[in-house]
Amino acid sequence: MTETTTTHPAGYAEAVPVAYTDTATRLAFLRKVYVLFSGAVIVWAGTALYAVSNEALLLKLVSMLGSHPIITLLVLLGVMFLLPRVVSMGPPVNYLALGLFGVIQGLLTAPLIFYALFQAADPALQESTNLALQSGTLASGELLSNGVGLLSSAFGLTAVVFGGLSAYALTTKRDFSFLRGALWMAFFVMFGIGVLAMFGIGQSFVMGWGWSAAWVLLMGGFVLYDTQNIMKQYPANQAALAAAVLLANFVIMFKHILLLLSRRD
Repeated sequence: MTETTTTHPAGYAEAVPVAYTDTATRLAFLRKVYVLFSGAVIVWAGTALYAVSNEALLLKLVSMLGSHPIITLLVLLGVMFLLPRVVSMGPPVNYLALGLFGVIQGLLTAPLIFYALFQAADPALQESTNLALQSGTLASGELLSNGVGLLSSAFGLTAVVFGGLSAYALTTKRDFSFLRGALWMAFFVMFGIGVLAMFGIGQSFVMGWGWSAAWVLLMGGFVLYDTQNIMKQYPANQAALAAAVLLANFVIMFKHILLLLSRRD
């Protein structure tokens, strides 16, 4: 009997999704993904908190979001679709791009944190903040110190929900790939509604609690789908890209959990 040797082209091992590799490779990939993800979360959270505490920077971000919705939309689209593609490149570019992704996400999160803290503040603090706004400042420092508990609760709840769904997706035998079409259809519908609200159409709808609750449920579905998808579609050298995908899910979920917790009605 003649022994047959199978040969593969160069780079074959790197192109194979980790789901079809050995156990050691899969575990090493997961460890790297979640280490990078944890680092990206730290960069995102640190940037967001710095921006909220820096009134000059926060004022520029709020002004950009309020006065230049088209520019804001283009930035959002770039962050969503272009930067993650750069993260798919090899090191060190992918690690730098992942860090930049976290920074931009943090800058975009800061105005929403300010809004949530204002919404959750007592009437006296809201009045003093309004007076500061009339004089061209934000007085975000007092809001931030007053809202530490709210931010901690929102972050902790997001971490628990995200972590629980991720663990379930990685350990269950159920395949969540069937969710892909429905999730993306719902995402683009809701994204489109959000874009219209930036131009004053349907603002009352997106200000309601149901809007944020729908986003939390949607991102929960994406966590289940993406957690499995990175194993089935991503090779071992794409850990940074996988971390960027998970970071986007985490950030969007956090934003809307924060908005829900900050409501006073």
